[in-house]
This record gives sequence, C-alpha cells and structure tokens, in this order.
Amino acid sequence: MIKLSYILDRIRDVKPSDYLSVFPMTAAFLMKPFYKKKYAGAWLVCEEPAEARDNGYHFFKYMCEKQPQQKCFYAIKQKSVDAKKLWELGETIEYGSIRHWLAYFLCEYNISSQKGGKPNAPMCAFMEMNGIFKPQNVFLQHGITKDHAKWLYADKCKFKYFITAAIPEDQMIREDYGYPEGIVQLTGFPRYDALDSTDTKKNRVLIMPTWRYWFNLKSKGGDDVKEDFLQSDYLKKWLAFLNDQALEELADKYNLEIIFFLHRNMQRYIAAFSGVKKHINIASWKKYDIQKLIRTSAIMVTDYSSVYFDMIYMEKPILFYQFDEVEYRKYQYQEGWFDYHNNVFSDSYSEKDELINKLKDFAENKFIVDDNYIDGCRAIFKYLDTNNSKRIYELLSRH
Repeated sequence: MIKLSYILDRIRDVKPSDYLSVFPMTAAFLMKPFYKKKYAGAWLVCEEPAEARDNGYHFFKYMCEKQPQQKCFYAIKQKSVDAKKLWELGETIEYGSIRHWLAYFLCEYNISSQKGGKPNAPMCAFMEMNGIFKPQNVFLQHGITKDHAKWLYADKCKFKYFITAAIPEDQMIREDYGYPEGIVQLTGFPRYDALDSTDTKKNRVLIMPTWRYWFNLKSKGGDDVKEDFLQSDYLKKWLAFLNDQALEELADKYNLEIIFFLHRNMQRYIAAFSGVKKHINIASWKKYDIQKLIRTSAIMVTDYSSVYFDMIYMEKPILFYQFDEVEYRKYQYQEGWFDYHNNVFSDSYSEKDELINKLKDFAENKFIVDDNYIDGCRAIFKYLDTNNSKRIYELLSRH
C-alpha cells in the first residue's frame, strides 16, 4: 500500500495544467468505442513530451524498420525539434492530446523510457495505482538503475515489464524492489544498439552532470540545500571547474573540445552558464543530440548520471566529480549496487584540482583505458551486441 506521505509529496508537485488534463481524458473515454479498430492491439511509445532520442525512440525506430507488421504510434509534441525524424519513420500522436488518451486506453502496450510516459503522469498514476485503469506498461528506463530509487519500487509502480541492461542492476531490482517474478527482464537497452565508437573524436571531452531534485520539485530538499539555483553550490562548483585556469591550459595544450551538457531537467538554467570561458561549449538539448555526443566523445566527466554506463559499454574512460555526495544521498538517491569509491572505472573526486589532474593524465595517454576497465565492462553487461530492441520485441510478442 502506498504511504500517505508519498501521496502528499506527489500532490505538492502537481501543476495546474495536470488538473486540466481531465477534459481530454474524459473526451477520450467517451470516444473509445469509435476508435477500437485504430488503436486496439497497437504499441504506444514515448519518452519525454518533446523528445525522441532515448530508448523509446530507438525501439520505435526498430519497430518501424524491422517489424512494420506491428502497429506502433509515437507520442510527441508536434512542435518538438525531434518530431520530424519520427514523421519519416511512422505515425505520431500529439503528446497529451485526446488521441494520446485514446491510444493509452486502447493500446496493447504503453511503452516508455519514462515512468510517467503517459498522456498525463499524475492523472494516469492515480488511475493505475487505484485500479481504475490497468494498462500494460513497459518501462524501458532512460538509464541503468544503480541506486535505490524508491519511486521505482513495486508499491509505487504498475509495470508489465521493467527492462534492465546490466547484470547487477537486474539482480538488485529483482531482490530489493519488490516485483513479482517475470516483471524484471534483462534484455539490454534499445539505445545501446546504436552505440558505435568508430566515429569518436579523439579530443572531445563531454561533461554531463545530472539534475538535483530540489531545484525542480517542491517536495524535495531541506535546510542544508538551496532551492534557488542561482545561489546554489551546484552552480558555484561547476562554474569554478569550467572557468579554472588549469582546465583552460589543458584544453589549449591538447586542443580539447570541451562540451558541457546539462541534464534535460536542468536545461532551464542554461543561461546561468553563459559567462564561462570561450573554450567551453555550453550545449543546448535542442541543438545537440545526446546520443551522438556520447558516441563521439573520448571521455566523460559526470557526477552521478547513469549515462556513464553508455561510455563503459563502449570501453571509454569516465571521471566522477562529486562535491555534494552527502546531500545527494540524503535528498536524491540512496546508494545501490554501484560503489563510486570502489570500482575499476573511476575514483570519486570532490575537488576540482584533483579532477583536472586526472583529466590531464588521460589526455597525455590519449584517453586509453586499461585491461581492468575492459574486464569490468564485460562483467557488468550480459549483452554486448545490437539485438536489444529485438529481444524486447520478442518478449512482448510472446505475451
């Protein structure tokens, strides 16, 4: 049973626009009998409302190109910069529209890289958790689950399948998250099918910090973290690192192309980084494809973002800059199976000078990883092929 405190927290994060979704939802419910032929048996795919560049997109692309006999629809905001490439693949639906609700009510599977990948996340969660409507949700994830993300526990989710990509991840979720046998499925991520390191730019450094709950959600944070982003340690620490003289000298010496890419939930704050030194490229999500950046980068610097597993998958080096680990563990995620202080991939650095020195070491050695790193990669991933989408398709087709 869901705890009352959890419900109250979710209510605090509900926006006025969420309540307005009752109107297209009601209209779709009344129109269902007239659209059964179109949407019954279909597979509905999405990610964030305006995005198509993660596991949802790659799975949809696979379905359109390899399994066209199966009806598939992709829900996205039609004004999105990503909508055009979907139009070239198959049929799309305006995210949050009456049609989206119709497809949600009538489809065989609702497939998304987001837990809230539905016409309206709060409204759909309310119906699903209270048994009002029981769709077959397939959770593709948008990153390997390495921490104890309690919002993904079985008592807070209704999934037909929970897709995993790493062996220890799969084991942790099976043992600790409370799902019945058969829900958690280790198939690999669809986007990993497109991970190819042959076009790596040998001098590209990708910096990708993840978000912090307390800047976006009213229900998160506390007295020891600032909710005002412009006054936060997060901004101060990253600006200090990006503007560090030693980093500039390193970039000049090795002709490094340094790209700073904020998490999509932090892109609203991108203007706060506009004053960094000229050798840093502050990347907007509208102009840069994150998957292409990952494929073409020689090394990644992050804090806690699970996107570093994409780099590990390609056997590329990573560095962890973790200046707020205490706060992160207190207010965001509790540590799960991955230990940042005891692994073969990277140490955890809390000071920018240590981080820059390690980045210098990698630059001097042309960003080559050692054999222990490669062995660690192969110990984590069961599948290192391009058949992840195929395995998911075969799983869904069997049931």
